[in-house]
Amino acid sequence: MESENPAASFFGGMLIEIMIACVLYGITTLQSFIYFQKYHNDAPSLKFMVATIWILETVHTAFCMQVVYSYLISNFGEFEYFLRINWGVGVTVITEVVISTLVQAFYVKRVWIMSNKATLLTAFIAFVTVCRIGFGIGSTILSYHFSEWLSFRAHESSLVTVSGGLGAAALVDVLVALTLSYYLTRGRNNWQRGSNSRINLIMLYAVNSGAITASASVLSVILYASQTHSLVFLGLVEIQGKLYANSFLGSLNARSHIRSKAANPAQYPSFEFSSNGGGFRGAAPQVVSVAENPCAVCFLGRVLMSWDVQPKVEVFQQTIVTNDMGEQENDFNMKNLKGGELV
Repeated sequence: MESENPAASFFGGMLIEIMIACVLYGITTLQSFIYFQKYHNDAPSLKFMVATIWILETVHTAFCMQVVYSYLISNFGEFEYFLRINWGVGVTVITEVVISTLVQAFYVKRVWIMSNKATLLTAFIAFVTVCRIGFGIGSTILSYHFSEWLSFRAHESSLVTVSGGLGAAALVDVLVALTLSYYLTRGRNNWQRGSNSRINLIMLYAVNSGAITASASVLSVILYASQTHSLVFLGLVEIQGKLYANSFLGSLNARSHIRSKAANPAQYPSFEFSSNGGGFRGAAPQVVSVAENPCAVCFLGRVLMSWDVQPKVEVFQQTIVTNDMGEQENDFNMKNLKGGELV
């Protein structure tokens, strides 16, 4: 009976995960292209951040392929090489840490805005994010300090850095999702009912993005502790970086959809003139006075600002003229007069 190929148990799971990571990189590239096509007026700093994340994702994907090529092609048939830690592993780890840190810093900014600049809450989440950076740097250093996986796993410091880094990342994601959900839920009651669907949409984006990345972090810790003779945990860590990048770009590209939901043009009374009956009929739509509830305006402004959604103000004017038979006259210009756009 033939013995089992050690490559299948040691590297098979990671190979599949790297393939999934490459697919996610393709989605990242597509989302980056869409972003630069649609959002020309964004701040240069935000554009620079998008470009930086895409470049880091490209570097990360390249070194993921380098690790796979080294284990399965360059050292084909040398099963002893599976015991060694390839030098590209450390590059993929530190690159993933940088990507996740940039994205989490972006989310911390949202918490700062939505919480109306709650210093203690934002500082605590930022502190956990910094701890994540420290653990990630520690894991990278240990990957070069130990030459083999057995010695790396046997040392307690590696368990602390890996589990601590992934745990801190999961904690930040959960805190961000819960904080945004809390402030969105508390503030939407102050706004008119028609806006609740838009706020629910933003809440859905926040919760989903945090839940997916946090679940990946927790699962990576479990696999690291349970699958001691496999690199399946490392492949999931590589996927996690792609999830962070896509959640960030997805939130930016979703702004056009949120903006269309948030666009609520000002409505004015409409008048219908008719010679039949010797008068006119006026109908005024229901208008919600923002002066009655200024807190609602502040809340919606924080929501749009945290998602970098700039509201648009549009003014429409239309006159409808009918004859004695109730038919619309065709001799008049019925084009809408559309006001300027505030950006």
